Amino acid sequence: MAQEKQPRAKRRKIDPASMLALPGMVLVVLGELAVRLSPSWFPWLSPFGLIYGVGWLMLAVGVVWRVVSFRWIRAAFPTLVLVATWPSFMLVFSLGLGASEIPDDDAWGVLSFNVRRLDEFNWLRGDATRRDLATWLDARQEAVWCLQEFPKNGKSVLQNAGFSWSSPRRRLLQWPNESGPSLVTSLPVVDWETWMFPEDAGRGRVLQADLRTPSGMVRVFNVHLQSLYFSHADYAAVEDGPSRQEGLRLLSLMTQASEARAKQGHILREKMAQSPHPVVLAGDFNDTPMSYTVRQLRQERVRDAFDAGTLGLGGTHIGKVPGIRIDGILVDTSLVVHQQHTHVVVLSDHHPVSAWVSSGVDLD
Repeated sequence: MAQEKQPRAKRRKIDPASMLALPGMVLVVLGELAVRLSPSWFPWLSPFGLIYGVGWLMLAVGVVWRVVSFRWIRAAFPTLVLVATWPSFMLVFSLGLGASEIPDDDAWGVLSFNVRRLDEFNWLRGDATRRDLATWLDARQEAVWCLQEFPKNGKSVLQNAGFSWSSPRRRLLQWPNESGPSLVTSLPVVDWETWMFPEDAGRGRVLQADLRTPSGMVRVFNVHLQSLYFSHADYAAVEDGPSRQEGLRLLSLMTQASEARAKQGHILREKMAQSPHPVVLAGDFNDTPMSYTVRQLRQERVRDAFDAGTLGLGGTHIGKVPGIRIDGILVDTSLVVHQQHTHVVVLSDHHPVSAWVSSGVDLD
């Protein structure tokens, strides 16, 4: 009697939706852990905060694919994850719905801009860049400018490029002796100081100033947190694809910088808590909104002005990877943020960011 043939098992087809949803889910979970666990404990988590938005979008596309394919049960749990992590995604992508009209009475503007030493070494177009930068700044109406990497001779460099310090009258508060954070303002300055983080917290600089604003006394922190300090060869390796040895060394630099910024974030948070006035913290954080450091800064006393931003990612770093936002303005919760803008001008390797705030009190 002939042996009956066993039915051949059907080969399971690869589900395209799962190819997006599952990796996206992993990236989202790791990104959520990255903002909650200190890089001092888990340094390898830090890069996942950088690509959080990519993971979230992969998961979202995978969920939509399952829904339109009538696989609703398999879409249920990922949908719950998307709903639960929606506030996190709004930190990296703005729908442009949080802006409001700027009032005429007590509103004032803050600008944050890493000017990259005013193109001192001709990374861009040298004199032409400085002239364009002077023209752009001269037209600004924000009352407070937080500039990072402003050179020691920056005042004369801008003036020689056509910038006016007298009309309207602007006062420069500058980092002593070398390039660093500086503050330009047309508001009365009550007190100001510069300070560095302790040696065990890495390299980072802060200029803080007590200003008499239309909203009352406000303490402004202009910060430049720990950089990666990549060399030109390091950046070239990133662009061309590093070798295994180079990759491990670059990863080590990234994790060390993340650990330093985490310590700096804790110190800044304590400084803000000690302020007797409402605070505004602006600068080059060298970290994304989905990072442990920025989450520490954002908790309790301040909120991200990006909540009132325009539609999009609001990326500030100009590089091979678009849409990365490492510069920002955090505003005291006692103040109202009406609008936030990322200015798409190429005058540095960063885009400037501005925000308009007020006390939120009707003065009529």
